[in-house]
Formats: sequence, C-alpha cells, structure tokens
Amino acid sequence: MKVLLSAYSCLPGGGSEPGLGWNWAQCIAANGHSVIVITRTVNQREIETYIERHPAESLQFVFHDLSPFLQRIYKLPLGNYSYYFLWQYTAARLALKLHRTEKFDRVHHITWASFRVPSFMGQLGIPFIFGPVGGGEDTPKNLRSGLGWRGRLWDALRRASSALMALWMGSTYEAASEIVATTQETLSKIPAKYRHKSRSQQAIGIDFEGLVRLRPNLLNNRVAQDSSRLELLYVGRLLPWKGLHLVLKALALLDASYPNLHLSIIGSGRDLPRLQRLARRLSVDAIISWIPWMPREELIGVYSSFDLFTFPSLHDSGGSAVLEALTFGLPVVCLDLGGPATAVNDSCGRVISTAGLSEDQVVKAIAQFLTEVLADRSILRRLSEAARAHAATLTWQASVDSMYGSSLVGQPN
Repeated sequence: MKVLLSAYSCLPGGGSEPGLGWNWAQCIAANGHSVIVITRTVNQREIETYIERHPAESLQFVFHDLSPFLQRIYKLPLGNYSYYFLWQYTAARLALKLHRTEKFDRVHHITWASFRVPSFMGQLGIPFIFGPVGGGEDTPKNLRSGLGWRGRLWDALRRASSALMALWMGSTYEAASEIVATTQETLSKIPAKYRHKSRSQQAIGIDFEGLVRLRPNLLNNRVAQDSSRLELLYVGRLLPWKGLHLVLKALALLDASYPNLHLSIIGSGRDLPRLQRLARRLSVDAIISWIPWMPREELIGVYSSFDLFTFPSLHDSGGSAVLEALTFGLPVVCLDLGGPATAVNDSCGRVISTAGLSEDQVVKAIAQFLTEVLADRSILRRLSEAARAHAATLTWQASVDSMYGSSLVGQPN
C-alpha cells in the first residue's frame, strides 16, 4: 500500500510532536508500506542526514514551507497557529499534485496531533485518516482551584479556543474515513454525527529495544535495593495543569516521613516561581531538588536513580516521560485523566481516581499511596517488575500496528 503521511512536525530523535511524526513514518514503512512524508523544509537537513546513514527505500520525504515573507507570521502573537493553518492548506495542494503521479492508496494526517486544528488532506478523495489527535482533555471543575489565577485563566481560554475551533473542523471530520482520538476525553469532543467512524487509541510509543540497547545497565535501578529512603521523580514542563502542586501538597501530609523522602523535579516552565513559593509555604522545600531541563540523552540516564515517578497531569494527551519511566522499571503514580491513565494500571503503578473528588481528597489519595510504599518496599519491587513488562507492549510499532492492522479506513461513512 502507498501511504501519504502529512507530518508538519517530524524529526529523527525528536520528542513530542516531532518525534510523533518521525516514529509513525518509520513504523508505517516498517510494516511493508511505501510511505511518502510531507513535512516542513526546516526539518530537511536533519532528516536527510539521518537517511544518508540509514537508507530506507520504502520511506521518502517531500519538504514544503511557505515563502520567506510569509514565514514572518511566526513572529506574531499566536503566529505559529496561523502559519500552521496556511501550511496545511498549501501542503494539501502539493499533495494533490503528488497524487496525480503517485496514486496513493491512503492519506494520513499525523501532526500536529490536535483535534482543534484542521487538515485539508481529505481533498485527495482517497481514504483519509485523521489522527490520533488529542487536546480534548480538560481540567475537571473540582480540581481547577489549585491552578492559580493565571492557570485558571489559561484553562478558560483553552476551553474557549476549543469551542471556537470546533466551528472549523466540520470539513475535516466530513472528509475523514477514520477519526482517531488519543483518549476517550477527546473522542467525546468529536461531534456525534461523526462518532460512527471514530475510535480511540494512544498515539505515542516507546522505542523499548532501542533504550535497552542504549542503556542496558540502567535496567538495574534502585527500586530493587533494600532502602528505606524513597526517591521521587517528576519530569516535564512546569505548567499549572501539569498538577505538580498536588504532589507538593501530598508531601506536606507526610511530615513524619521527611527523613526518608525526597522529590527531584526536572523541568522548566512559567509555573516554577509559583511552585517554589508553594513548596516554601508548605515547608517541603528542604526535600525538593529543582533541576533545569536537560537533553534527552542525559535525561534517560537519571531514571534508574529513583524509586517512583510522579506525573499528576490534569489534561495530557500523551506523556512520553511516563513510558520512559516504565521502561526503566519506575512505577508511576498518575491521575485517571488523559493519556497517562491509558498507559498505567495497578500492576505497574497507581492511578488516582478524581471523579467527584475534591482537591483535598485527591491529595490525600496520593499521600496514602506514598505512605504505603514507604511502609512496604516490596510494593515498589513488584510494581517495578511489571512496569518493564508493560512498557515492552507500549512501543511505537504497537501503536502503528493497532491502526494499520485493524483500520476502519475504506468502510462506508
């Protein structure tokens, strides 16, 4: 089968959206399909350098960008969204030209992976996959108070933009043969009239075998050690909706355990000053290390130094750091919201319920889990063993196989 993949963001070794575009392209081609990827010209140098070292006959790239004059749009407020919209429109025109000679069997939009922004690839008139896309997740009303006024304002603007952009999405949904959402929350935001051709599956994955080859010694982590000290880790952007304030408040409930507890926070973001003030106010700042963001090559070297990964995000479509933590045998504590909840289960961590609960109740539930593992180290050892086994099933190839093995594409609308 010949596939045209629309991947605005696509870079070898990239994280987030660039990594999503790159890994889906690689894995679709690995399934034996012929893949042509339309992506931005700004990605060309790194992609061509990689292809020179790792030739792949079934994978080709076509590079496209707007004129240098129009690229100035990027510097305007929210200009990246305006530029992206125009890029998608012109990329679809390029795709039509390619289709006349290549005769694609399927066109697939993969990045940006957001249900708020349209794709025009349905104009090709062939089976069109839209997704997996996320962004429909939202902070529950009962947990918004802890975001701070800036966080609450940003969340409100985000909800308003989602409602506004929904007005633009009708033609994309109509043209799609299959609409794939990353979570049930996003799936619920797809209009009911298109729900019959919609489903949910995770978009992200982990290169499990590659990480094991790269860092085989890191599989021997400290979880297996007989230690009474509990080393917690958070990795990610420091933003209000990442929910880190919930972990800080949980630590404040465990004052008797402070000598045996430490939290390392690796990341940067606009919420850092607020979180540091909160830590001081709660008198937990002495057991916290604030570590600036580091390159991924360094980051994957630190997981084995910790016992438990905390990722209390309030609305996250994916959470690639969660998959990396599981790969290195770190149990994960997260909320039953968004993508992390689909990757974690009670065999490899703890998914904290939030439905109908106040912030105080959620904080107490996190604190209760920490109390359990402080009292019984064998809990962590059991969860760690299951984490590695579970991570081996959450690969990029598994995500691609779940779509290209049992796709709805081609069925009547």
